[in-house]
Amino acid sequence: MLGLTLRRERLHGSAWYLLSGLLLSVVAAGIVATYPTVAAREALAESVNASAGELFIIGPLSSTGAGGIALWRIMGIASLVLSVASVLTMLRNTRTPEENGTSEMLGSAAIGRAAPLAAALGATAAGSLAAAIVVGVGFLGLGASVTGSLLVGAQVASFGVLGAALAALVGQIVQTTRGATGLCIAFIAAFFLLRGAGDALGGNGYWLSPFGWIAAVHPFAADNASMLLPALALTIALDAVAIRIAARRDLGAGLMPERVGPAHASPALRGPVSLALRTSRGAVIGGAVGAFVVGLLIGGVASTVDRQIDITLGSAAGSASGLVQVALYLSPLFAAILGVQIALRLRGEVTSGRAEAVLSRPVPRSRWLLAHPLVGALAALIALIAFGLGIGIAQLGTDAGSFGVVALAGALRAPAAWVFVALAALLLATVPRAAAAVAFIAVGAFQALEFAVEFRILPREALLVSPFALVPQLPGGDPHPGRAVLLVLIGAVLVAVAARAIRRRDID
Repeated sequence: MLGLTLRRERLHGSAWYLLSGLLLSVVAAGIVATYPTVAAREALAESVNASAGELFIIGPLSSTGAGGIALWRIMGIASLVLSVASVLTMLRNTRTPEENGTSEMLGSAAIGRAAPLAAALGATAAGSLAAAIVVGVGFLGLGASVTGSLLVGAQVASFGVLGAALAALVGQIVQTTRGATGLCIAFIAAFFLLRGAGDALGGNGYWLSPFGWIAAVHPFAADNASMLLPALALTIALDAVAIRIAARRDLGAGLMPERVGPAHASPALRGPVSLALRTSRGAVIGGAVGAFVVGLLIGGVASTVDRQIDITLGSAAGSASGLVQVALYLSPLFAAILGVQIALRLRGEVTSGRAEAVLSRPVPRSRWLLAHPLVGALAALIALIAFGLGIGIAQLGTDAGSFGVVALAGALRAPAAWVFVALAALLLATVPRAAAAVAFIAVGAFQALEFAVEFRILPREALLVSPFALVPQLPGGDPHPGRAVLLVLIGAVLVAVAARAIRRRDID
């Protein structure tokens, strides 16, 4: 089972864990290069540790050495990226096979009931260790001490195995992959927010969250490795309970009983679009709430960060500088990921057999195909509006006049996300089995193009093909109204081609 799991994850797992470790190393190197002198780092530490907003979002800066300042910048990112990577990896190898029938076939062989779960835990532990090694080597390359670098690697691995243990237990309680993923993400968000609250409160506030326990190791300052023990104990306890439940529960079932729906549908459920909106409402609402909270946090610390450092990203696309502008510039990327994820749920409807029940009624294939992409586009728009509103509300006290402008600036970036949602629809109609991989590769490729231009690897003219650079860069940047209309037209063409293609193809 371990060999099978590692083979399954040779692409997904390697991409998640190794690229996460590389990302953390690059961010660490960037912050060290930004503050090359001791005086600059001490000034940053004084400013950060005096700002409740930055303590909440990032955490305290305990050491002004190269390793300390790099750790301060990556710790919050590491906690989110590694824990989410392990959650997705665990559920992809435990709960998802139960839903699609693979676990039932494997269970016919002479393997233990908890073997798939134990194998998935082993694979996530290996991935977490790989990410830890990449980050530890990266810190050594920055000139950090060996002890501190080892502890940083241990922190990174702890986030990964804790996320895996959480998913292992939640996957035994909740019956569907979708529900288990949502609940795990909610726990991770709570851990992150409680860690932020503990850092803002100071004192022993780090005990509020398991993320706070891991962060309290403070490499390059206290080097308190004993703070990893509570997180390790919690991880072992969650794993043990999950394995015990997995060895005894019915295959495909969960400890929480499946909710029985009403016998008759409401009048609102009259077609594929309303059905897609109903089944995806959790993702739409969760994406909007998450974007709003992140907007509040960014808006709350924007003025402090802008005084510390001149942040510029997207200048080649005509974007202005400053934390708010950089956050708005990156927002279509995350909106596109949300929209594409919702659009790709249509593939799950096909593999589960539910699509056949829908198409047995007088439902046109084009309406059925475009229902989920339409909801995905709506989710992307709502998330961008919520993000802009969060920033605007946070800045009411300092710049009340920008409230409407920032909210509008978020909405005007939606065409960039819509193009990728439309591309997902076309892929579902033409190459459904490869739709997910190709869609996310396309999103990542265009974002990589953005950074290649930003780092002057490619000329500025290369951005003429990037949807992220063609949307209006308000406030303060180029409006690009004609280019935004062009993106809408491109999305419409992709959707029209998809609607025509699905009429002549097998939905599988």
